[in-house]
Amino acid sequence: MGKYDRSVKNVKSTLISEKSSIFATEIYPTNYNYDRMKRFLLAMVVLFTTLCGAKAAVDPNFHIYLCFGQSNMEGNAQWESIDNEYVDPRFQMLATTDFSNPSRQLGNWYTAYCPIVSPTGKLGPTDYFGRTMVAALPSDVKVGVVAVAMGGSPIEMFDKDKYQSVIKNNTTEWYVTLANNYYGGNPYGRLVEMAKKAQESGVIKGILLHQGCSNCANPEWPNMVKKIYNDLLTDLGLNAADVPLFVGEVERFEQGGGCSSHNDVVAQIPNVIPTGHVVSSYDCPGNGSDPWHFNPTGYRMLGRRYAYEVLRVMGITPQLAEGYTLPNNMQKFLTAKSLTSPGTIAMRVGSSRTIELRAVFNDNHTEEISNEATFALPSFLAFENGKFVAKAEGTGDVTATFTDFTGNTVSTTFTVECNDLGPNHVLVVNNGNAGSNPWDKQLITILNEPMVQGKTYIVKATIKADNSGDCALWPIWTTSPNRDDWGNSSDVQYLASYVLTSEFKEFTWEFSASFPNDRLQFVFGKIGGKVYFDDVSCMEKGTTNEMVVNGSFESDDLSKWSVISWGGQSMKIEEIAASGIEDIRIEMPTNGVIYDLSGRRVDAANAHKGIYIINGKKVIKK
Repeated sequence: MGKYDRSVKNVKSTLISEKSSIFATEIYPTNYNYDRMKRFLLAMVVLFTTLCGAKAAVDPNFHIYLCFGQSNMEGNAQWESIDNEYVDPRFQMLATTDFSNPSRQLGNWYTAYCPIVSPTGKLGPTDYFGRTMVAALPSDVKVGVVAVAMGGSPIEMFDKDKYQSVIKNNTTEWYVTLANNYYGGNPYGRLVEMAKKAQESGVIKGILLHQGCSNCANPEWPNMVKKIYNDLLTDLGLNAADVPLFVGEVERFEQGGGCSSHNDVVAQIPNVIPTGHVVSSYDCPGNGSDPWHFNPTGYRMLGRRYAYEVLRVMGITPQLAEGYTLPNNMQKFLTAKSLTSPGTIAMRVGSSRTIELRAVFNDNHTEEISNEATFALPSFLAFENGKFVAKAEGTGDVTATFTDFTGNTVSTTFTVECNDLGPNHVLVVNNGNAGSNPWDKQLITILNEPMVQGKTYIVKATIKADNSGDCALWPIWTTSPNRDDWGNSSDVQYLASYVLTSEFKEFTWEFSASFPNDRLQFVFGKIGGKVYFDDVSCMEKGTTNEMVVNGSFESDDLSKWSVISWGGQSMKIEEIAASGIEDIRIEMPTNGVIYDLSGRRVDAANAHKGIYIINGKKVIKK
């Protein structure tokens, strides 16, 4: 055995000795080969230690969420003192650009104080998303957000195959300036770069998107989102099942939203992306100064709802984690102190109605929480699919109970009266001042299914107005690829105009569908004041399939109805003595197709007393 072999043998024996260390000075002989071997082994130990350390730095309990979109995701409301009062250090943000105030460097992690997304961003949904998540998850779990967003940005700015063309053709746009100043002219590339950086520390658990006002109601938007989502998964080595997509609604029309029709497109996300989920913006207040952005309360609510949806997908009930102490600012926002009673409610037997039940929280903001409440009901009343249903005549009390995120419980009691001849309800549209064009004021309803091109349809509506004027019907195919200069569908049928008076009259439009119309537009822009609608119906000729949802307005569900709120219009269901057209009072037929006021088919033999729809007319069974 040569010197080299003996040296190796000595090293081996030393390494297995329990009393020795490879760093011990007394064990190495004074020969060149051994010195080289020692240095090699030391280098391997250092390399092994480094590699193990790098692997250990990826914390499986550090949950990362990628966030992208336009101004609402960037944050548009000035944060208030309560928002930066305290942020749990378990909620982190990765700076995707350099910040000057507060000072942050690209690629570094920081506690997620406002602003999170960009130096020009403000309070947005990411803030209370992360704060709610850490409050609901175990204490050893951290949450991090990696966000890239620019105000006014179309979704194409995040398509890695289209963004260069968008920038080239829109050099003066603000979102292009933001992209160049903050994200090197490539927002998608920066998001992927920072996501890979984040993967060195934690595990990507989901993707949050809020965008749409710049692609308002574009029927191709869900497929455009799908491409970007799939690109992110591929470029980051992720699986869709492990990294779901959460898409927030834009501002609703009830809150003054200027592109609320985009929510119909957002609703298609789960149909296009199996791992896609929609986050509701219902009741999230707008800022009152423009028709696109929320106020601080709206962003807090929206962020919390993103968190709730993520938690539910994870199989976790959205509630405060055991042992977690909420900071004062979160305690005020999340703790309900009372429920506001809706007062006495009158219903017709057979009708359904959603009840607005509002909780008042410790920071004094209010939210509609009826879908989260439980109800103790009298026997004549049921609660089905989020609505009260009047099953029979009777008067009694309902007790509503709501348990908030913190586990605190509040309740209220109110009275419901149900009878066969309860008040008739109509939709009252307040136009305010008259416009100069017919299309300035409209009532719009989404059909429960599109028309079939070439088939004949009959639309009926009972209408009156405080001031005389013309009302026309314009069915429209909103998802048509044929768009005008403003991105709106050009495929509209312009049907007859009728003169409205102060007396209710039933008007009828019979026509062959030129397109697969999916909405009805009643246009009456030159009428000032109030216009009243009742018994709106649309059926294919020769059938009894009602395509209008709640055209009798006996339910207060207006989810398929809208007006041009940014044009000064508002709408409300009100009670009136009668519509001027008497209800038809006949014995229930023994055959034929009958529907209740929720549009459900009813067996005539088993129908109880109440109101039904037969051939588009209200019928009262005594």
